[in-house]
Amino acid sequence: MKIHQLQTHILHPILITDESMIAYLIHQRFHVSERFIGLLIKKDAIKLYLNNLFPTTLTDIEIIRFDDTEDPIKMLQHDLKSDILYVDKNMHAGFLIKLMKYAPLLNIEIDETCDKFRSIKDNYEIDLMRQASLINDQAMERVKLSIKEGMTELELATMIPSIFHSLGAQSTSFTPIVAFGQNTSDPHAMPGDTKLEKGMPIIVDMGCVYEGYCSDMTRSFFFQNNSLNDIYDVVKRANMAAIKMVKPGVPLKEIDHAARSVIKDAGYGEYFIHRTGHGIGQEVHEPYDVSSTSEHIAQVGMIFSIEPGIYIPNKGGIRIEDLVLVTESGCEVLNHYTKDLQILKDA
Repeated sequence: MKIHQLQTHILHPILITDESMIAYLIHQRFHVSERFIGLLIKKDAIKLYLNNLFPTTLTDIEIIRFDDTEDPIKMLQHDLKSDILYVDKNMHAGFLIKLMKYAPLLNIEIDETCDKFRSIKDNYEIDLMRQASLINDQAMERVKLSIKEGMTELELATMIPSIFHSLGAQSTSFTPIVAFGQNTSDPHAMPGDTKLEKGMPIIVDMGCVYEGYCSDMTRSFFFQNNSLNDIYDVVKRANMAAIKMVKPGVPLKEIDHAARSVIKDAGYGEYFIHRTGHGIGQEVHEPYDVSSTSEHIAQVGMIFSIEPGIYIPNKGGIRIEDLVLVTESGCEVLNHYTKDLQILKDA
């Protein structure tokens, strides 16, 4: 279990309440809704506070059971003997405030250890991420070949899950983004009833889950000639400039700056309205952000996206996204689907 590896790195007790982080550490996911779940990690003990409603076969960590008539936070408070506790940044405020009330002398800090630990993928995880990205490459080609004049965004988007399934993926890693025409100026456009017409730009942002690990890739196409050709070139150069910067020891904000500078120098700085990338693994968004405010450094084993974009209101947008793995000498781009400008012809 990864939790035993993490245990050797901690200096103070850590309380994890985030379901996805708990699943990453103990290889079992619990969907507890509004109920409390807590994984308490100490140097000499690991305890999982779990409601009786949720069965488990875990045997190598201690399970502290409770039911809906009991207060798990009070139970937890009695187990905290030190004067400091680290908690995850997603802890429910209601539980946190109650814990602070029960233990007013407890010094509570936000944990960084788990995020750092999770951001570094081991060889097993890397192999799964490579395969998930390979499936995404193959699926993107099938999606491209499915694009026809007159089809709606929603019609194309609904094809994507079955394409992934046919290639061996378990599911999509997020709801696919498919946008045509002016809708491409919205980075998070939801597929709708807009029909594809000649001259429209197309954005397809999609990913799959393979053996528990996620992929994420965006490609932009044109349906016949389009006035955004020059913008496509700028975004592609920004994508490649950022990738060229990726290597161990480089601050993530400098990778963001490399992409942003290309777009700014081309006169489109105000239209690049999101971060350059995000970490990815078992969840499609994991630590750390590749952004201008990031204080983190690229390390061997990190996997994150590089996805610059330009979005011009009432006209359209372009985004090109790849996943990169930080290696000893630089980086490995996990996506191999072409980034060359593709102008689709009517079938």
